[in-house]
Amino acid sequence: MHRRAFLLLLPGVAGCAGMTLRPDALDEAVRVADLGLSFSPSGAGELSVTLDVGNPTFWDAELTGVDYELTLDGQRYAVGTRGVQGHLASDARRTLAVSFPLRCEPTPAEGRTRAWRVEVSGTVALAFGERLRLLPFRAERYLRLAHFRPLHLEPD
Repeated sequence: MHRRAFLLLLPGVAGCAGMTLRPDALDEAVRVADLGLSFSPSGAGELSVTLDVGNPTFWDAELTGVDYELTLDGQRYAVGTRGVQGHLASDARRTLAVSFPLRCEPTPAEGRTRAWRVEVSGTVALAFGERLRLLPFRAERYLRLAHFRPLHLEPD
């Protein structure tokens, strides 16, 4: 009798290994709350992203990193990764602010301001013990950028 009861419980325990209640829960866990992009006349720039990160599982997790891809007017401009550390309890939300340094061609101090279609996409890495899950995010905004002129790289 005890063996039969154990076998009946086993499928319920196995279902917990999936880590979510819905198949798309991890895909909807991160939202871009704020997106900023700025450049100086010297060419130094910064991408800042504020993410609202949720843990839709029943297990506590550790935030371990963020990667991104930046596209301007449909052209990939930069990619990068930033290590982060932080605890995210089960079924909790947390704000995560990250920034990434960028470069562009130097411009005159009185450079023109122009609107650009800015897209940022990437993933937030959550560690559940030995398991790592990548939670995707994506946002698109039109931003007015002063002092921005894309870098022109020399061919190899």
